[in-house]
Amino acid sequence: MKNRYLYIYITAVIFAFAGCKKHDFAAGTVSTITYIEDVRSLYKGTDLIIDKESLTGAGSITGVVISNADSGNVPPKTVVIQSTRKGRIRGLVLNLENSSIYKPGDSLLIKVEGSSLKRVKGSLQISGLTDASIAKISSNNRINIQTASSYNIGLKPDEYESTLVQIKSGLVNPLPAFGDSFIGDKSVVNGADSIILHTEATANYATTALPAGATFTGIVFINNEIPNRTPIQLWPRVSTDITERVAPPNPNGPGLGVFPVVITGIVADAKGGDGNYEYIQFRATKDIDFTKNSLSVITCTNAGTAAPYAGTAPAGGWATGGGRTYKFNLTSGTVAKGEFFYVGGSNQRINGANSTSLSTSKWIRSIAYVTNDGDGFGSKNGGIFPNSGNAGGVAVFEGTIINEESVPLDVVFFGGTGKTTLFNSVDNYGYRIVKNDHYNPVDPATSTAQPFFFQGTNQYIIPHAAVADLGLFLKLGGSFNATTKTWTTARGAVYYQMSLTTPVSEIESGADVTQVTN
Repeated sequence: MKNRYLYIYITAVIFAFAGCKKHDFAAGTVSTITYIEDVRSLYKGTDLIIDKESLTGAGSITGVVISNADSGNVPPKTVVIQSTRKGRIRGLVLNLENSSIYKPGDSLLIKVEGSSLKRVKGSLQISGLTDASIAKISSNNRINIQTASSYNIGLKPDEYESTLVQIKSGLVNPLPAFGDSFIGDKSVVNGADSIILHTEATANYATTALPAGATFTGIVFINNEIPNRTPIQLWPRVSTDITERVAPPNPNGPGLGVFPVVITGIVADAKGGDGNYEYIQFRATKDIDFTKNSLSVITCTNAGTAAPYAGTAPAGGWATGGGRTYKFNLTSGTVAKGEFFYVGGSNQRINGANSTSLSTSKWIRSIAYVTNDGDGFGSKNGGIFPNSGNAGGVAVFEGTIINEESVPLDVVFFGGTGKTTLFNSVDNYGYRIVKNDHYNPVDPATSTAQPFFFQGTNQYIIPHAAVADLGLFLKLGGSFNATTKTWTTARGAVYYQMSLTTPVSEIESGADVTQVTN
């Protein structure tokens, strides 16, 4: 009965807006209501007056309010609505004197015929509306949220403008100081690009602590009045739009120091299909409680078609995301000094399907990466490592807030020697390295800075195995002094061929396994 009354009410409102024109239903009639998407398509770079002819007879649109005037973080006299059509969400700004009377979730019917469509500071909006132009159909409707990376928003801003968008695991750059607040404009890096996080001084959360990273939800606005900066902005509506917050490093907090863990083995090409079977072996050089001192592990793949930055080096380095880098956050569990532990695919098998289970070994983080994105960045994929001749790598970082400038704690590269997709010598970007047994950010002979892989003397790369799909464990055997934090013997590289029944002891013992001494 309730739905019946709602239907009658909507029908009455539509007829009120459409006037008393008699329709010939036998001949078919044009709807008096159209979509936000159709109105947006009218704008061709100059202001215009909306008329029925341009909308094939329609004079009204519907949409759900997504802005929240009560929160204080919305431009004045602004109501933002969005609607969904065939799975596509599109939004629009309404300029209204009494904007505060419209609440999030209100479903509105707006008569747009005779109003103006123009861009104000870059955002497309309708002006010339009055309270009589708008009828509220219902309240507390569901608000759909689009999930997107800042890179994709930058590629197609018109598809996201004036809609509610969620950016997962964004990193504030530069890293905020402990105690900084939200007020103003902050650059948030997400994968290979950035977006401006905007907070008005009037926002009810403006003075709360700014996280170093979080999942940010907000309305996308365009502001092209600020020169030399991306015009795309994300305006959170309320404090609860910012979730999964990671606090900035406390300058008085604990740190892990140099080489708390070292990379000791890689399975990049398990027997059979690789999906969710690839993994990395590490060895701890000190006791670590990951709930107190988190780490992150990032893998990279660099085929010529891998995107973003297909065919060239990734400008975001290890933090590029997409199909280039994939991230695992190590935030729970413990390891003891000298203990091996594993990070990688969720199947936790030593050598692909039906092989020895590693589930009883020490796993700190595993992800079903075939169907799940990485922790913060990295798209779901069939393999986190290349095994067809392209170069791949793995790096481990302190903390989970990683950006282009982050320097790893340890790093290893293997595969092909093509440099095009790894280091851009003209613009000076690529994958950063750390001083370890094979790399040095400063040329020892000339004292020249060389912070990237394949720059200067940083040419070491472990060759790919000649034959694919053998089920090989790459043993990185060396000797590390845990007291002096130095490599007394540099890591070598031995490909050990496994079977389906190989025991875990074969990859955790022997002369080709990294030793941690003292």
